Amino acid sequence: MKKNLVLTLLLAIALAACAPAATPAPAPTTAALKATLPPPPCSSTGQTVAPAASVPEGTKATITIALRADCKWSDGSAFTTKDIVGSYNIRWLQSSGTWNSLVDVVARNAQVVDFFVKTPGPAILDTIVRSEITRPYAQYGKWMDAAADFRKKNADRKSDDVKKVLDELAAFRPANAVVYGPYNVDAKQLTEAQFTLVKNAGGFNADKIDFDKVVVYWGDTLQDMPLYLSGDMDYSSNAYSPANLAAIRAAGNQYVVLGGPATNGPGIYFNNDVYPLNKKEVRQAFAYAINRVENAQVAFGEAGKPIKYEVGFTDVSVPVWLTPAQIAKLNTYDYDPKKAEALLTGLGFKKEGSAGIWTDDKGKPMAYELIVPADFTEYLASSENVAQQLTKFGIKVTVKPYQSSERNNVHKAGKYQLSMDIGFRFTYFHPFVSYDYNLRPGIGFKNDPEGAEGARGMNLPYAQKTADGKAINIKESVDKLADGFDVEAQKPYVADVASFFNDSLPVLEMFERYLTDPIDTKTRVTGWLPVDDKIYKNNQNNSPVARQFLSGQLKPSATNKTKQFNTSYPYTQPPKANFNFYSADNIMQNGAVLTNFLYPPFTYYDVNEGKYVPFFAESWSIK
Repeated sequence: MKKNLVLTLLLAIALAACAPAATPAPAPTTAALKATLPPPPCSSTGQTVAPAASVPEGTKATITIALRADCKWSDGSAFTTKDIVGSYNIRWLQSSGTWNSLVDVVARNAQVVDFFVKTPGPAILDTIVRSEITRPYAQYGKWMDAAADFRKKNADRKSDDVKKVLDELAAFRPANAVVYGPYNVDAKQLTEAQFTLVKNAGGFNADKIDFDKVVVYWGDTLQDMPLYLSGDMDYSSNAYSPANLAAIRAAGNQYVVLGGPATNGPGIYFNNDVYPLNKKEVRQAFAYAINRVENAQVAFGEAGKPIKYEVGFTDVSVPVWLTPAQIAKLNTYDYDPKKAEALLTGLGFKKEGSAGIWTDDKGKPMAYELIVPADFTEYLASSENVAQQLTKFGIKVTVKPYQSSERNNVHKAGKYQLSMDIGFRFTYFHPFVSYDYNLRPGIGFKNDPEGAEGARGMNLPYAQKTADGKAINIKESVDKLADGFDVEAQKPYVADVASFFNDSLPVLEMFERYLTDPIDTKTRVTGWLPVDDKIYKNNQNNSPVARQFLSGQLKPSATNKTKQFNTSYPYTQPPKANFNFYSADNIMQNGAVLTNFLYPPFTYYDVNEGKYVPFFAESWSIK
């Protein structure tokens, strides 16, 4: 009997070896046998996530995140949904604005968590699936539990009891950081001059990355330059002038400069209370009379890319939100002084006198003051160039620098004729970020025609028309283009506002700031994607460098025996530096690249795909 059983088992094994690979089951069960070899850390589960059992009242959408299997924190504890829920409970206790959009955050099990959303929109989506960093329950459980209890009781978050807990949390000083990424800060190698990230063997993707350590030098451009010239710097995200870049390139052909949009840049705001700046034809004339290519070069060198589409947000995202037919209708306002002249003469304006100064249809000379923050160096250079170009054209412009600390007050009060300020911004890839900033009160108080007198900004009316004459309300359209999670439903509203913006030019965007990040492609690091690879269309918040590093794309060179990667950042130095993530002086958060080495995001937004692509998370979904 035993002999027959052995033969049967041997035959079964042989047949299994010759058989084709079986299709994986859609979901593992708790009764499944354990594999002979344990799965690698943070491995894919392949599971299908079932719907939530119940949905709280007030929920309009549910975002579900499924974690990978067997992910560990650097202290050996499991990374589970308990960490996520606990982190959001503390955010509630801190009165975070995130909770203005949330009903609840509930763990279905150790690997699946639901975010019940009451006000769906692009900001809360980006927060949940990309930007919010999970903290470890093993380290902050005491405060997470307290926060959960306070939230359950709907406690007054301004109470002394809550303040006491938050004060204790802020004062916490652990000996080390607890992370889930492939690297952690070595507390023994933290000095004023540099610190070292050492391999966290059990961290996410650690088995795919061949670098044993990352050396982070303290400093900015001034401190970086000697390191580049001596061959001791592999990459840095600090800002480099044309002269800096020329010196680095002259040091050897191993250096290449990475570009990519910073997704922000300057623009000229026109005060609609100042005649005739409230006429779109005048603003269009400004656009034709200014050579934006020259302006970008003067202000920022190769780091400045002139804006092409003039739709109120970054050029790189235009193909994501507008169709080819819609893009074809946009006016790119290429430099053409004759078109500018035609627009002004069409309004009855005249160019008079030996100096050739334009006068408006009321006989008043076109002479304006352009204000600019004095410490915004590139914006100041752009403003001075604009003044030179327009004065040469016949519109006299005088630049007036002022303290940047007064920006919000100045713009809210509309105390300017022309203002050079941030013309567009894309902290996450959605036009709402820009339009809420440059067309509505937003965080910069740029426009509020419904506000009290003296607090209306540039006072651009909300009732406007698209280029083809369609009537729209800017305020309502911007609300609708950010309503919900359905991008396709939002695109028509984006198209309307973009058409209006391009035709009316409430803000004349000048150029977009592009990154100028030098990399050494030979000395210690190889494997960099070519500079024209589409990955570099993504901004620093979805860092192409972090994505290449964390995926294992980058490799140590043959001569890099220590397997180290050298970079820099103006980090918080000892003795202030500490390992409490909730402290403003923590040593773990050092820009979009290095922070990701310790805490990889659930997803990265990829502008080429126009969506959030899972990274640390197994999957995510919206219902």
